[in-house]
Amino acid sequence: MKVIFHSDDFGLTSGVNKGIIRSFSEGLLTSASLIAGGEAAQEATSLAKDNPGLDMGIHLVLCDEPPVLRPGDLSSIISSGACFPSRNHVLKAILSRRIDYRQVEAEWSAQVEKALNAGVRISHLDSHQFIHLFPGLLSVCLKIIKRYDIPFVRSSIDDLASLETGFTRLIQWAGLTLWTRSFVSRSLPSHVKVLPSIGFLAAGGRLNRDALLKTLEALRSRKSVRAVEVILHPGTGDAHTSNKYSHWGYDWKKDLDLLTDRTLQKDLALQGIRTTSFEKEL
Repeated sequence: MKVIFHSDDFGLTSGVNKGIIRSFSEGLLTSASLIAGGEAAQEATSLAKDNPGLDMGIHLVLCDEPPVLRPGDLSSIISSGACFPSRNHVLKAILSRRIDYRQVEAEWSAQVEKALNAGVRISHLDSHQFIHLFPGLLSVCLKIIKRYDIPFVRSSIDDLASLETGFTRLIQWAGLTLWTRSFVSRSLPSHVKVLPSIGFLAAGGRLNRDALLKTLEALRSRKSVRAVEVILHPGTGDAHTSNKYSHWGYDWKKDLDLLTDRTLQKDLALQGIRTTSFEKEL
């Protein structure tokens, strides 16, 4: 079996960028997805060019972070301020039918085009808080991947259930897992490439070596699984990122340490697990 060790949030902050590049140059990381409107997005695209072996994707954003377009052009999503609202606010706008999907399509197109215009080759698509899979937004996502010929899209969660990550996170995992298996998997066109993904349940430094190896072993028992995406969020643990995103409760340094753990690399080799990337799986 092959594993894609992937990092979300490339471009979120400079500290996250540095953690991603260290995880790639010194560890197991093979892939990252760019937040085109992130405060350190320009630095991230420069780092991507300096590290051409790092497979790049787009991390679509519609909550919490700044948009690429002017907030005034996104009035059905952003009612005030310069940033997208919370995920729950977006979900309420969807359910109450207040959201204009043409504005979502324009913003997500702008995010993709900003990355492409910076010279980033996009092999896969995912999103902040899995929002691209929400009702209504999935249809926009499918338009985006068709328009820009993006091969892979994140569409499943295959973590093993565990109470160790907390009851709230487990409920979120259960709801998202049910939605992706009952609806999303049936809505994707046959030409869209998908891989099982793990890392949602133990996001933000909560995934340790033993739990990772146990989950990979369980997935390897499925004969149909040829490759798996492991979603992580490495960073240097710098004060700026930790303070700005303290409400996330993430420990970015733990994911960096996991990705650069030499013992983990030996364990994977002993089990015959090899690293790969979305680009290599095309």
